[in-house]
Amino acid sequence: MPPAHRVTTRIEFRAHAIIPLALFEAIRALDLPTNDGLEEFHDELVVKRLGMNRTVVAQIRRYGGLARADKRVDGEEVVALLRLVARRADFGLVYAQAGRRAARMASARVSGVLRLLRHLLPAGFGMLLARRAAADAFGVALHGDGATVAASMDDTIAVRATPDGAACGFFGSALAELLRIFTPFDGALLHVACRGRGDGECHWRAGPPEEE
Repeated sequence: MPPAHRVTTRIEFRAHAIIPLALFEAIRALDLPTNDGLEEFHDELVVKRLGMNRTVVAQIRRYGGLARADKRVDGEEVVALLRLVARRADFGLVYAQAGRRAARMASARVSGVLRLLRHLLPAGFGMLLARRAAADAFGVALHGDGATVAASMDDTIAVRATPDGAACGFFGSALAELLRIFTPFDGALLHVACRGRGDGECHWRAGPPEEE
């Protein structure tokens, strides 16, 4: 009797195109040359700086179109990109800037009427909008009533990319920016539990500004 063959099933997951778009835009913004007198080395810089690569420009165009159409992409694409960023010396800066960019894109998807109403209705309405944007764009559950804010993420996308949890910085930055956009939040979002550290889920809670 022939030996049984193990069948490996790939679990597919999807991520909003906002995420890779924001990552590529942050890479480009950080890698663009400044007026530092290095123009004669421009060709060498193009090779060394990923953000100046033509491929990055093409990817921004591609993901920009998908994001405007409110589309999702294969999550493995996002995992690969988060992992690529982690190899950079400035990965923390890229994750932080990309997270803020992604949050602004996610907030722009909320209708103008609802964005206007958040200024006229109680603060809880702004939290509702932030909660919806966080769940839809980032797969993160926001909790809180304004005084106490927390967030949790069951998805393993960040830890798939960076087993040490470094890519969680992207999601923490995005959540904090969403809270600033939609609520009076003015503090830090502390990553108090992480799958990369062996915890059951990634968890954030609000802290005072001086702890940031």
